Amino acid sequence: MAELELDHWLRGHRDRDPGVAVALAKRSFWPTFFARVAGRLQWDANAIDLRPDAEAWPELPDERRRCLTALFAGFCVAEEAVSVELDPFASAAKETAMVSHESLVAWCFFLQRRDEVRHARLFDRIADEVLGLPGDTAEERRAAAREHAPPAILELFEEKLPAMTADLAEGRTGLGQGVALYHMLLEGVVFDAGQHALLDDLDDGAMPGAREGVQRVERDERWHVGFGLRCLIESRPSRELIEELLVRAEEVAAAWGDAVPVATQERSVRMCARRLSSAHLHHTHAAA
Repeated sequence: MAELELDHWLRGHRDRDPGVAVALAKRSFWPTFFARVAGRLQWDANAIDLRPDAEAWPELPDERRRCLTALFAGFCVAEEAVSVELDPFASAAKETAMVSHESLVAWCFFLQRRDEVRHARLFDRIADEVLGLPGDTAEERRAAAREHAPPAILELFEEKLPAMTADLAEGRTGLGQGVALYHMLLEGVVFDAGQHALLDDLDDGAMPGAREGVQRVERDERWHVGFGLRCLIESRPSRELIEELLVRAEEVAAAWGDAVPVATQERSVRMCARRLSSAHLHHTHAAA
């Protein structure tokens, strides 16, 4: 049964609600479920051929390159941020009802961090080999990317996220608040909106390497968000936290500015509500 559930997850199409894993994974099985998903989705960010993208980039219209630069630069900064801010989550999980799954949950957070490092490598390669951002190191290129990333993205990932994880590490906030920001909002709304904007823009095949990479990143993020949703359930969140999460979803969806179409922003907000509804966390608000 477990393998059938895993295959069902992996066959999911782009628009499937990532929260479906919550319904599929039994309470005694869910950490193993997500670990198996992660194991099936491994890929090498260095193996993607970006040469056609680099050749096509100078020929794209200026406005298209402006929007793509904002998105790629934003991900260059954001993926690095999420990769370094994940460590306190495993420790916080020990304080919740997940104690019986402690080692497996910690392993899932480790697997997620490994994914995030790979994502950061992909977007650094795009910044270097395609966009041609200056810098001899990934750190120098991220500094250059900050000049192109939307200010709201920098605030979310370089100010709000580190502040929350510091509170989590010091015990000033709980796992529910942590995954609400990290998994539900930053990954489930901001990343979701940015990834789908990129996939839609690159659907014409102009930059096949970048599109392949973003597709792979988006598949990884599905299990991250599903895992975060399960952690949110296990943390027994208050109604107030869920209501705040839904209100903030609209705010953070707009963080990309005009680089992401309004319709794409609205889709990501609806997906957030659907996930919470599928987890029976907020039927009324999600339906509205």
